[in-house]
Amino acid sequence: MPLMSVRQFAPLMRQTVQLSASTGTYDFDGQVTYGANVAYQCAVVGEIKTVLNGQGQEVPSAQAVYLMSNAPIRPDPDYKITLSTGDAGSTETYALNPPILAVSRYPFTRGQFATVLFLGAGRAGS
Repeated sequence: MPLMSVRQFAPLMRQTVQLSASTGTYDFDGQVTYGANVAYQCAVVGEIKTVLNGQGQEVPSAQAVYLMSNAPIRPDPDYKITLSTGDAGSTETYALNPPILAVSRYPFTRGQFATVLFLGAGRAGS
């Protein structure tokens, strides 16, 4: 297998997502509040896969987001992702902010990694 750098995949990562970390506080409705958004270059892929969520349960993931970063992102509710309307195919909040079910690292050479986020299908009314 040839040695590959994460930077060699940059031309394939044409999308951008916004990620924001939980502030650890709640609003008046009891919802988690989040800090400022940080933009990440990525590839959003429709990839159906079974993953282990934070509770150790096997759950279906509808999309994978390969970040051009090895950022230490944690699953929902510690982080919130915002997809573009083009990637989500909708302007509805449930589609733009699907839950982050699991996080993994995709290995490259010389200790380089890309963070992979596995997203659940958004649900109306959530």
